Amino acid sequence: MLNRLVRWCLHYPWMVVGAGLLLLLFGIVVIERASYDVFPEFVPAQVTVQTEAPGFVAEQVEALVTRPLENAINGANGVEAVRSDSAQGLSVIRVIFREGSDPLRARQVIAEALAGATSALPTGVAPPRLSPLTSSTMDLIKIGLVSDKLDQRQLRAFADWTLRPRLLATRGVAGATVYGSAESRFEVRLKPAELAARQVSLSEVSNAIAAVTAVRGGGFAETANQRILVRPSNGTIDAAALGSALVPTGSGGSIALRDLADITLAAGPQFGDALVMGRPGVLVSLSSQYGANTLDATRAVEATLTDMKPLFAAQGIKVFPALHRPANFIETALHGMSIDLLIGAAMIGLILFAFLRNLRVALIAFISIPLSLLAALIVLYLMGQSINTMTLGGLTVALGVVVDDAVVGVENIVRRLRGASPAGRRGIISDATVEVRAPVVYATYLLALTIAPILFLTGLQGAFFAPLALAFLLAVLASLLVAVTITPALALLLLGRTEPHPEPAFLLRAKDWHRRRLEGICGNPRGVVTATIVTSLIGLAGLMAFGGELLPAFREGHYVLKVNGPVGASMGWMRETSVRLSKDLLAIPQIATVEQQIGRAEAGEDPFPPNQGEVHVELKPGGAGSEDRALSGIRATLARYPALQSATLTFLGDRIGESLSGETAQFAVSIYGPDLDALDRTAGDIAKAVAAVPGAADVKVNSPPGTPLLSIALDPRRMAAYGVTPTDANDAIEIAFQGHVAGEVAEADRVTEVALVLPSELRQDPESVARLLVRSADGSTVRLSDIAQITLNEGRSTIAREGGQRRQVLTANPTRKDAAGFARDASAAIAAHVHLPPGVSLGFSGVAEGQKAATRQVAFNVSIAAIGIVALLILAFGGWRPAMLILAGTPFALVGGVVAIAMSGGVLSLGALVGFVTLFGIAARNAILLVSHVDHLVEEEGTDFSLPTILRATEERVTPILMTALVTALGLLPLALETGQAGREVQGPMALVILGGLFTSTLMSLLFLPALILQYRHPRCRVSDSAPDFG
Repeated sequence: MLNRLVRWCLHYPWMVVGAGLLLLLFGIVVIERASYDVFPEFVPAQVTVQTEAPGFVAEQVEALVTRPLENAINGANGVEAVRSDSAQGLSVIRVIFREGSDPLRARQVIAEALAGATSALPTGVAPPRLSPLTSSTMDLIKIGLVSDKLDQRQLRAFADWTLRPRLLATRGVAGATVYGSAESRFEVRLKPAELAARQVSLSEVSNAIAAVTAVRGGGFAETANQRILVRPSNGTIDAAALGSALVPTGSGGSIALRDLADITLAAGPQFGDALVMGRPGVLVSLSSQYGANTLDATRAVEATLTDMKPLFAAQGIKVFPALHRPANFIETALHGMSIDLLIGAAMIGLILFAFLRNLRVALIAFISIPLSLLAALIVLYLMGQSINTMTLGGLTVALGVVVDDAVVGVENIVRRLRGASPAGRRGIISDATVEVRAPVVYATYLLALTIAPILFLTGLQGAFFAPLALAFLLAVLASLLVAVTITPALALLLLGRTEPHPEPAFLLRAKDWHRRRLEGICGNPRGVVTATIVTSLIGLAGLMAFGGELLPAFREGHYVLKVNGPVGASMGWMRETSVRLSKDLLAIPQIATVEQQIGRAEAGEDPFPPNQGEVHVELKPGGAGSEDRALSGIRATLARYPALQSATLTFLGDRIGESLSGETAQFAVSIYGPDLDALDRTAGDIAKAVAAVPGAADVKVNSPPGTPLLSIALDPRRMAAYGVTPTDANDAIEIAFQGHVAGEVAEADRVTEVALVLPSELRQDPESVARLLVRSADGSTVRLSDIAQITLNEGRSTIAREGGQRRQVLTANPTRKDAAGFARDASAAIAAHVHLPPGVSLGFSGVAEGQKAATRQVAFNVSIAAIGIVALLILAFGGWRPAMLILAGTPFALVGGVVAIAMSGGVLSLGALVGFVTLFGIAARNAILLVSHVDHLVEEEGTDFSLPTILRATEERVTPILMTALVTALGLLPLALETGQAGREVQGPMALVILGGLFTSTLMSLLFLPALILQYRHPRCRVSDSAPDFG
């Protein structure tokens, strides 16, 4: 098959070159049309179910809303985990599906599961709704609005009814959450004394409002020639129109509503607020659609904001269009990676020319790079993958193999063409191409098996690194295809009868030095074996001693500060404190913008109480040093606010942590059990133990108890004595503090609620609850304290659940890089100092646990792949001895990577682990090609198996091995030098490992392995004999 393919390409060389040009053009089109992001989608299919339960406290929401919905969801097909939070007036259930599930199918499954459960919810609870389908990072852009012309309520109305619809209509936007002030509504502020004097019940007032705001359809009238639509209208309904509504009195007459209440347009119940640059404002947080191109969606939003500039100016609104713009990180990361690839490509071109000393030969070898990489990008595009830092990292790592494929083929072609007649060029090129392909094909198979452990990772680690492995594998396969199609075709068109070119002086000196050293080493095989074993054991011991981290901190230029005020703190206290905090943060030189979300939005996914919030800090452009200074300044500023508990995270770190455990911290302990008090006590004990661990920071209990709770226990006997029903009492309580929605007013494209409430002065005094008047069925009134026991207790702002159990969570963010080591120390401290009550269990999660899981997965996958690698080598070389010979040298090749990690901090990240796997493949590939070349000289050319043969085989491999090592090193050098910069956080450690390993791998291939071959390898068969049938 291979022979026929090569001969066909040589028979139609111009057609093959034309196909290559088409591939090049198509690749350019793909680059323009592809979706760009920082990382691949790393969160499995999830569905968030939000249910509004106005006026309900957390315990009621859990019992009456969350648990019934959980029970319906838990049995749904494909559900992996169910987590929930029950807060005042809101239930949020997050459903995580098994990996690989279709997000759209997952939403359909949950919608079907909820269909039967909705009818069982209490009266007044809104139907559950599914949050929009968003990308892994969720945030697209955050926009801040402030105004000196509009008040907060007017600014919020502008955001709700003008800005938000325009943004939701923009391509790529999945949702828009508005923070700040509250939605406007008409408030009918009842006068209890007037109601009592006129003997007017609450239901009569509510019915009167419903009558004046009711809307009905009129249908149509049909004439002989046309159909006329009928539209009844109540006219313009404002506060005056509502005030004219007639309410029946106890005496049989009626009274205008304005005489029983004050009617005004005001802000409704406020669950959260927003500060923009330290000023009260409105924040609009946009989320991106699943699979959307983040860059295109961001630019589309910015174009919409540009179109609306005249409208902003007319309203006196100042817009902050990029309080958080994840596209900044994407642009910085992709630009940096692209520059690194271009620099690497330029260096590769220089190296090729320096070694080959022939522009045409160097061009043939060089052109395989863009063709192979573009072919890989095309396949990734057709598979629906985005172009991100991980796929670009895979292509960068593949550079050495891509060039080696081309160099091996071109060098053999050039050597065979020297002195040959022009008439036989086609046959010579065909034979030269096929001659080196059998071992290269086996080496490619081995690379595929080597990278397979990464390709088949699952979970977060698989989502991150599988695209890197896939890009690497596709580029390697593409380079093999290019080497047997386009490379021989170009050689036929560009290379004539070649004359020997003198080798560069530096290469001659290198070969002379190498020959002398190799002769000495081959004379001491036992010393080689001893040195290899001892060095490998030292490297393995060093590897085992390293600390571990799943993923490094990302340099995205944005920090998220999780801020908790004292339990039960009011929104006013949080607002005043946050204003001071924002101004102090803005005084830090490296900070560009600051916005803060206090509490939650009406339709938000985070069920924060008023004493919790997030501060988003956007930094000015700068390097890693600038970010470090900013972080130090942020932590120093937060330390001046002892009343606030805080945690400082990067935005991506926040999202990754949440995808691992449902929590945003790097280390999390979940405490499960039925008794909330026992969970709280255990959480407090664990917090003390973890806080004492070196490196512990941001230690906090997520939902501490102590929220003030006014408990009203109705007494059935006393209610019966006064003729009051529970409905009468509950209606009065609802109107007093929550407000009862009695109707809606539709005007143009806006709908405004009409709510019955008590005057604000009565709602601000808890003691006034006892004096609240409740009207009985006979028209008399009674104070609430006469029919109920009223006490001020402690409750909870939020109740968390997971897997059908109540859950309390303790989180921490270690300051040391060794997250896995911190997790071990914290777990040991908990085991030593914390006694678990009966019925309480613990679960550990977070980045450290993810690191453990990733390490176990890689170890298991590598062990499976190792079996395949051994079997492949035995098949290739016809016995176990050469297979063991090839594998024996690879541990030594990895030692350089161990040294590189030790010099860069001694932390083994998952990126570094991927680097070791890749390095193993490169070292094994070099060994296969060297052993195969020795076999070829002995079996095909008839040379004796002796030291001169080993020296000749190794010398003929010096040029391609050195070229491959230099090309790979120079391709990865920009990544390694910029480790820790934006977009290189994951690939940087990987590049360092490969760079360090290339040194020891080259030593192994050119010095130690030849000595081992001479001692232990005795060729009896040819590689091609046992290779697959290539024709």
